[in-house]
Amino acid sequence: MRLTGSLLFTMLLTAPAFAGVPSVKVLIGKSLKRVVVEGMDLQKTIHTQKRSQQYSGKKTISFNCNPRGYKKQAGRSPLLVASLSSPTGLISWGKDKYQGELQLLTSSGQESCDLVNLIPLEAYIRTLLSKEMNGTWPVEALKAQAVAARTYAYDRLKHQQSLNLEAQAKLYHLESSEKDQVSGSFKDITEKTTRASRDTEGEILVGPSGRIAPVFFHSKCGGKTLRPDQVWGGVEEGYRSVECKFCQKTGMKDWDQKIQNSKVSQLVDQVLKKYYSDEMQSQDLRIMPDSMANSELRLYSGDRLHIIKKSYLRNLAGRTILPSNNYILSQKNGEFRVEGKGYGHGVGLCQLGALELAKRGYDYKQILSFYFPRHKMKKAY
Repeated sequence: MRLTGSLLFTMLLTAPAFAGVPSVKVLIGKSLKRVVVEGMDLQKTIHTQKRSQQYSGKKTISFNCNPRGYKKQAGRSPLLVASLSSPTGLISWGKDKYQGELQLLTSSGQESCDLVNLIPLEAYIRTLLSKEMNGTWPVEALKAQAVAARTYAYDRLKHQQSLNLEAQAKLYHLESSEKDQVSGSFKDITEKTTRASRDTEGEILVGPSGRIAPVFFHSKCGGKTLRPDQVWGGVEEGYRSVECKFCQKTGMKDWDQKIQNSKVSQLVDQVLKKYYSDEMQSQDLRIMPDSMANSELRLYSGDRLHIIKKSYLRNLAGRTILPSNNYILSQKNGEFRVEGKGYGHGVGLCQLGALELAKRGYDYKQILSFYFPRHKMKKAY
């Protein structure tokens, strides 16, 4: 059940504060030319002028993101221009309401503005669950997602805290996009997402050694999850590829399509140059026999053998051509064909698999143990 506006607002005002919960800075808007926010009794601080102002009642504030109006500070990019907060706990931007504080930064090129939401981590999780999963899904699946998403965010937070003070001032922790995690706004909170956050508050996954590290998730693995090194090349402690039969009957069906020879040659050449400092010897490509179990492709250009990660090809081809990393690329009579399963990068928690496991009665700890068999649960705060 999605909470109604009046009930939700009442809960916000009466719920205990997120005592002891760290806050994260989430990038919610990029390269904006103009920012308009609205709220009750707004507190505005213009950091470039070291000036604060309190407004009574309902107020709309507009910012023209013209960098010539701001003083650049040497060595500070992006530059914190302004921050806004409200004692009600909510600030509107566009059609959405946000908890916490909104911060206006100059973009890295100093030609526009970026908008950051400084928000308690548990409040962030409650909005995220409706975006990364679905706020109506079984609560045990949402709890598993909450722990995974919290672990990823907490790892990013702790990483920044390990940097020097100047570096900390420059950065936000997370981007609200598929680059990191897609978060929502206050309207995306439901009764189930609130419960999932509350019942797992502070819980994260750590590797076998107890070290905090990123935890990843995706929509549908298609039968088998992948390790981070199979997709991105970096080794993360504790990951194991897991056979998963639980996502097969839901989500995107198995897919296949033909790809033009010129497109495959172009993509392979781009992969070789970007990731391997290499190039094709000839436009005449020959693909060696492939299987779903392979995370790499073996192919020849002329008489030169190239071995490339399938994930690198997907990164450049995009999800329209290659929806997942679980695919077979074949060649027959001069034509290329791709057949695949699943959707997403395939590392870590399979969300549709978690949905099915929750329907079968698994609790969130059992779900996480299935997809992360070598990880351990830890209370971070």
